[in-house]
Amino acid sequence: MLIKIIIKYSQIIIIFLFPQCVQAKDNNYIYSDIKDPVIKKIDNFFLKNPKEKYVVLVPKINGRSRYAFSILKNAYVISKKNGDSSDLYYLSNKINNGVTLHQNMEKNIDFFISRDDTKVIYKQNLLSNINADLFLEKKEKSFGIILTKDFIISKNSIGNFGFEQAKDAYSTINTSFVKLSKNENTELSGKMSYKHKSNIVNLDIKNTWFDIADKVDFTIGLLQENNKLSSNIYTSIGEEKVKLKVGLNRTKNTSNINLFISLTFGEIINNKYFKSRVSLSSKDNMITENLSLKNLRKQHLDKIWRKKIKF
Repeated sequence: MLIKIIIKYSQIIIIFLFPQCVQAKDNNYIYSDIKDPVIKKIDNFFLKNPKEKYVVLVPKINGRSRYAFSILKNAYVISKKNGDSSDLYYLSNKINNGVTLHQNMEKNIDFFISRDDTKVIYKQNLLSNINADLFLEKKEKSFGIILTKDFIISKNSIGNFGFEQAKDAYSTINTSFVKLSKNENTELSGKMSYKHKSNIVNLDIKNTWFDIADKVDFTIGLLQENNKLSSNIYTSIGEEKVKLKVGLNRTKNTSNINLFISLTFGEIINNKYFKSRVSLSSKDNMITENLSLKNLRKQHLDKIWRKKIKF
């Protein structure tokens, strides 16, 4: 049945195959994943191009980029000689290229464990920025595939469209988006899913405020799931290695307010092309992750710099 459904939706898959990855043709540009050591790349660039006065470093995070560093050659040479990249950060110009999509070679395996369900997802990026996920789910005693494709909406926003097919189940169409505010202090995100041959449309929309008191993200959201409307309020603390979410959920027309907790351990396995994480949650619908542009903000550049520029 799974093969028949995939063939049935082959037209959607063909649409996915149109290239959307964008990469500047400027010879001064160096593209690098967050884990790539870039010092040798910069050294080799200036060695091969002795007349060039600057190089532009574009950090890619999960197959996306936004800001770039324009690094002056003279400042780079002096900073490297002194073994101190701190001053070089402030001497480098930050360029907003807008959200750009790239081929993502990294593979992921994620474990989501909630009170009533367990889900394992293997993720891999295919041609033309198509994401293919294989999943196993304990609650439904099922397995299946999810195909999605990111696309650019504007300089500050991206979207995602795809479909999910589980064994012996109707296919589900999913679409989502995320948009950063102009000051980059908040983002608005949303997700909609529709299961084929049903009248059920699930909606999830939320707004997140970043770095309150320099440490906490605060989110307010509305969720319509299985024709039930609920509201969520939660805070997020932590970064890639450990992140804690604590919040409240209230279903409309009831007086019950439920506390929920989610704890994610990232970088359980973390090398150049493979990483893994484990998420524990008290709430089933927290085991999926929405799009976010938090790590592509200008405010996040100092953290990227410290990871990449090490003399």
